Amino acid sequence: MKKFKGSVLLIALFSFVISMGLYGCAKKPSVSSKVIATVNGKTITTAKFKEEMSKFPPALRTYLETPAGEKRLLKSLVDRQILVTEALKEGINKSKPYKSQVSDFKKGLLVQLLLHKEVANKVKVTNADAKAYYKKHYLSFNLPSKINVSYIQLNSPKQAQIVYKMLGSGKPFAVVAQKYSTASNGKNGGVLGWIKFQQTTPAFNNAAFSISKVGGISKIVKVGSHLDIIRLNNIVTGKPKPFSAIKDEIVTMMKQKEASNILKAFVKNLRKKSKVKYFYNNLPVANSGVSPSLPAPAVSKK
Repeated sequence: MKKFKGSVLLIALFSFVISMGLYGCAKKPSVSSKVIATVNGKTITTAKFKEEMSKFPPALRTYLETPAGEKRLLKSLVDRQILVTEALKEGINKSKPYKSQVSDFKKGLLVQLLLHKEVANKVKVTNADAKAYYKKHYLSFNLPSKINVSYIQLNSPKQAQIVYKMLGSGKPFAVVAQKYSTASNGKNGGVLGWIKFQQTTPAFNNAAFSISKVGGISKIVKVGSHLDIIRLNNIVTGKPKPFSAIKDEIVTMMKQKEASNILKAFVKNLRKKSKVKYFYNNLPVANSGVSPSLPAPAVSKK
């Protein structure tokens, strides 16, 4: 671990402890908790010190758990308590900005704890789940080193739908490309050839590399001013990533997705039970009479 420079660490510590909020403890410390500092009659105990220490990230905590690090942290906690005392003395805690932010913080904390109870605790993803996902989405984690593709370029959504249905009914891709593609390679059956990942435009690249099997075709993709339908002709596989190497990544991704689904269902259910009315006409932009898609009219200067 790289050593933290003294001034940088002091700023980091001070910023961190300020953000965590320490208001002191007027109660007598327990028998197992010793007093390590007093600030204007308020005590900081070993129990409180350990609690504050646990809030730091592991990399910083490694340094703090040394004699010099502990002293720096304690001084930062003392400074914070001094500032809190001064803020209370000046009546900051009675000001409107303070009360407003405390109210917002309480609401945020309530939502956070509710979501932890109703969402986070219900997310369950096993190694078996992750392995099944890996097998099903193998190409997503093991991109081919290159692929061979053909495409049909079209100019209108209506024409693209007609061609897409023809391909779906079994018409040979090359034959359809020769007849309908507006690209110069249409006469050659729409063959583009071998391409590597990100060698083409993003829209074309993402669609082409998302085709799951040789012989498969993409959906209709907007590429620039045209509409393309892509066929995967062949694949040269790259070096595969074993499941063991990306298991944690897959589990994390699956947990996030499951949490999102649980959250949506939870909120949807709450909406049904709640009485909600929207007054969209009273929104600032809607009420101003200015179209959100157009800039406000310029004011002429005489």
